Amino acid sequence: MTPGRQRLGTIHLAILASLWFALSMASAAAGRLADATSPYLVMHADDAIDWRPWDEAALAEARRVNKPIFLSIGYASCHWCHVMARKTFADPRVVGTLNRHFVNILVDREERPDLDHHFMAIMSAMLGFSGSPANFFLTPDGTPLFAAGYLGPDAEYGKQGFVALVETMARQWTENRAAILADAEDIRRQMREMSEPVPGDQGAGGTDPRVTAAVAWSKRFDKTYGGFGGGPKFLRPNVLSFLLHQGVRHGDRAMLDNVYRTLDHMAAGGVRDQLGGAFHRYAVDRFWQIPHFEIMLDENALLARLYLEAYQASRKPRYAAVARAVLDDLLERFQLPGGGFAAALDSESQHQDGHFYTWTAEELRSALGAELAPPFMAAYVDTAHGLVRGRSVLRLLDAPEYLLRTQRRLGDARVRLMASRARRVAPRRDDKLLTSWNALAVSAFAKAAQVLGDDRYLRVAQREIGNLIGAGTPLVHSRRAGRTSGAVFLDDYAFLIQALIDVYETDFEVRRLDDARKLMQALIGRFQDEPGSPFWFVPLGRATGVPAKVVLDEDNVPSGNAAALIALQRLVLFGAEAPFAEQARAILAGLRGHLDASAPLATGLLRALDFQPHVAREIVIVGDAGEALTQRLLAEVHRLPLIGTVLAVVSPDAARDNALWPLLAGRPLLGDSPTAYVCKNRICDLPIDTPSALAAQLDKLVKPGRTP
Repeated sequence: MTPGRQRLGTIHLAILASLWFALSMASAAAGRLADATSPYLVMHADDAIDWRPWDEAALAEARRVNKPIFLSIGYASCHWCHVMARKTFADPRVVGTLNRHFVNILVDREERPDLDHHFMAIMSAMLGFSGSPANFFLTPDGTPLFAAGYLGPDAEYGKQGFVALVETMARQWTENRAAILADAEDIRRQMREMSEPVPGDQGAGGTDPRVTAAVAWSKRFDKTYGGFGGGPKFLRPNVLSFLLHQGVRHGDRAMLDNVYRTLDHMAAGGVRDQLGGAFHRYAVDRFWQIPHFEIMLDENALLARLYLEAYQASRKPRYAAVARAVLDDLLERFQLPGGGFAAALDSESQHQDGHFYTWTAEELRSALGAELAPPFMAAYVDTAHGLVRGRSVLRLLDAPEYLLRTQRRLGDARVRLMASRARRVAPRRDDKLLTSWNALAVSAFAKAAQVLGDDRYLRVAQREIGNLIGAGTPLVHSRRAGRTSGAVFLDDYAFLIQALIDVYETDFEVRRLDDARKLMQALIGRFQDEPGSPFWFVPLGRATGVPAKVVLDEDNVPSGNAAALIALQRLVLFGAEAPFAEQARAILAGLRGHLDASAPLATGLLRALDFQPHVAREIVIVGDAGEALTQRLLAEVHRLPLIGTVLAVVSPDAARDNALWPLLAGRPLLGDSPTAYVCKNRICDLPIDTPSALAAQLDKLVKPGRTP
């Protein structure tokens, strides 16, 4: 063989070897990820990068071969995660360097919220911001060395390219390992300082922390367009609900106006899908024009509940209509064939962010025709501002208070556009069922059944709470296509207990309270290391590869500790055993220092103050739940945004003593009519048997000045 042929043969063999290596790595990754319960991991199963899930096997492999870890955290509906997958993680230069020099781990932030909490805090500390995708280089023992968000393969947007970064990290690990390990020790020390314990009971401060939080958030209100600050604008249902309650409690007209202004502009803006009804994740601008297009189950469940509360407080029909539209959209697009709701809808369709939701003038004229197009476009289409690649995001151009009137006036056009849009390629659905998020949805449907008097929503809540409780099956965080993740977190227990109590306060089946008590006992046993302390995010003794944490911070959703504490207090109000009452008192006392120091960041926890026995209210209606007058009394209860209140319906023939649930003990009727009792600490006002008399008693509970 000639030297030239020998050289060509060597090159040919090298190419074949390289191809075999890439294929073998892709095959290994497919084997590890293909059966995951996370659609995000499954969609990366065929990547050329040798991805592994976060587990002890992957961490042990990094230690065994003494290679650094490349960790990428994202989720299935994340637009920039998709862009990075298509551009960066498919680049042969990236693939080769990562597979040769790193143990590569991929995490779905929604399926592993424990890892997300840990690494987002690190990202914030290193970069001053956090978000997805989140990419980290770690030492073999898991110490973070470097963090980055989205990076293209080559330099762009003023950021370095990922190719240069990963090659530099690999070279530094080879050539300067001692220096890197010395830096890692310093980082470990800083991380230990970040993990300081929760502040203990420092005694009640001079200011109610609810007032502190309300003042802090009120200063940030955009007095013109609502929301907080400039762009990007997040929806913050948890904060807005807290401020709505504060406005109602104190009769603060300015605060309520700020909340209503925000809700109006959100509902009328491009941040809401004006045809489907649900809300996108956030707006990139101050004016709520252009959204980040993914649609999340947890956020929409909380927003539906928020708009129902706003309807109770204001009696403005448009808020009820928005809540109904959100819930109907969840029923239309999120319901899973085997029960439950999907986690999210993708931001992309046909690899274009928001393409499914945006329109050109030509597309609208073609879909609507000469008669319907002009009035619809005049109402919803701005061809000069708020465009995405030249395409318009539908939003109400008239004053937001005309939202309902405009929807009705253009109903035919909306129906025709929905039919036209249904022929497009729909965004991909993240079809994993998350217990915590589904529990939030159950609570929203239960609230809608109460406030709107719609039995259809009650049937949804009843069906889905049964789906979550199951037939004696262990509680898990995530399931999909018959598989379960095996993991479970505090949020799953806490939000599910809240949902059970919410469903009880809708259908008044006592087994809901019984199930809630059992789950609360399990929660305490699995997540609390000593009585009276807050709850850990992961079960005691479970090894996760990162330090165990008590999570109190909130990101649009109340923390699991907030939900657990409020659920515990609600069970106590129904008469749960004395140890529950002592736990609730001690936990709240222990967190008082945190509430005083971090009130604006703890709006979910602050609600626990409303359910303290000396300030909360118990409403008991004695009567048959299906009887017309009982329903009229219930309608008066549901008419108002009652704060820190539990509700029970007791059969007229109930025993006068109920050892399991003392609040449900039988009480006398006035004559033979259903009778209502409004109580505090089991001491009741005079019983009443007419809706007008009950309305008079309840109105006192929401009058200004009822401050504990």
